Amino acid sequence: MILDYVFFFRITGLTVGNRLNYLWLFLIIVIGICVNGYGYKGDLFFDFIEIFIFYLMYKKLTDRYLILGSFTIIFNVDIILDIIRTILLGIIIDSTSKNMMLNLNFLLAILSCLIIIFIIKKYSYKIKLQLSGDNKQIFLWLSCYLFLVNIIICLVYTETKHVPSVTVFFITFLIIQAIFALGIYRLIQKEQRQLIKKKDQEKLKQNQRHLEEYATYLEKSEDDLRAFRHDYRNILNSLKISAQEGDVQEVIQKLDKYTETNLNSEALLKYKDVNHLYVKSIKSIIIAKLTEIYNLKIPYNFECRNKIRKLPDHIDELDLVRIIGITFDNAIEESKALLAKDKKAEIQSMIYLDNLGEFEYEIRNKVQDKNISTNQIQERGFTTKKDHNGLGLANIKEIENKYPDMSISYMVQDGWFDFYMVIETEDGEEDD
Repeated sequence: MILDYVFFFRITGLTVGNRLNYLWLFLIIVIGICVNGYGYKGDLFFDFIEIFIFYLMYKKLTDRYLILGSFTIIFNVDIILDIIRTILLGIIIDSTSKNMMLNLNFLLAILSCLIIIFIIKKYSYKIKLQLSGDNKQIFLWLSCYLFLVNIIICLVYTETKHVPSVTVFFITFLIIQAIFALGIYRLIQKEQRQLIKKKDQEKLKQNQRHLEEYATYLEKSEDDLRAFRHDYRNILNSLKISAQEGDVQEVIQKLDKYTETNLNSEALLKYKDVNHLYVKSIKSIIIAKLTEIYNLKIPYNFECRNKIRKLPDHIDELDLVRIIGITFDNAIEESKALLAKDKKAEIQSMIYLDNLGEFEYEIRNKVQDKNISTNQIQERGFTTKKDHNGLGLANIKEIENKYPDMSISYMVQDGWFDFYMVIETEDGEEDD
């Protein structure tokens, strides 16, 4: 019983906690001792008591799937070891004295404890990953099903002296089903890994396309600037006479015509200031989002006036990538909705790092609803989008809670939604 609780706390990462929890734990152990002589019926009753009390104790501290799944795994391990021990004792019962039988039973019990200790050290973390991953519901149901199969086998074995052929068939069928269910789960995991790998490869290809497009853009901009530098003296000479004669209007018209025919100002501003970003992960997500916005023909502006070569040391780059990705996606979705209604859309964004290392990120976009509640939009599950789970800003809230120096604010004013994030730190270095 003590090893089972060690197993539980190792999987969940919890601790016993306050003094009241120790009293509850002591009560559970007393109940376990009291029902010890009632066989598997008593064990089944005690298992439900255990799960119920532990769920009440820790439901606010961790996910319910982790609590329920941990116990079903533990119960399965206990029952399977008990079945193996019973089978071994049954094989040699006829050729063993009573004293030898007690000694053997004790040795097998010690061996079972050693096996549990090995499983705790070897597989606790892997079990936790299964119970907290994307397949946690499937894994929990599979574990519950295996527990049901095991407990039925044990009850039939201990309660029925004469096992009819129908019962044997039923138990065999359950075992085959359990093995089949385990096989199906492994196939699901394999298929998911392949899908994730394929998705990652597609994402890498997409990022590669964005980077190639950015490189093409830089080459095109360089060619345009080189051509402009080659021509500007001739242009100035042709405009000099008009300027000397005081014909300012003609000078303006010629300049406008040249700009319109030789410089595509919109294309030149497509990745403005992106060259100041030297953090590859941040630069990549910005390029991807600006490319998407440009292709959707949404008016936008991006600013990064100073060179950013590093981020605050205590901040995970991937967390910032997630925040930037979520906020840009929200702005793009809202802008697409406005354009669909023939309304004006616009996105403005900015990244800044000051001399002391304080990092700022801001993104603004026009919105349809001017009465958005900034508190409500951060709640998990809230969304204004059809068929959407509404986890974006709630996920940002969870990231913000990880960093004491990170501050995020939301504001809706004059038809604009404004997201502003600042990371205060004194570890930054000046970037010229």
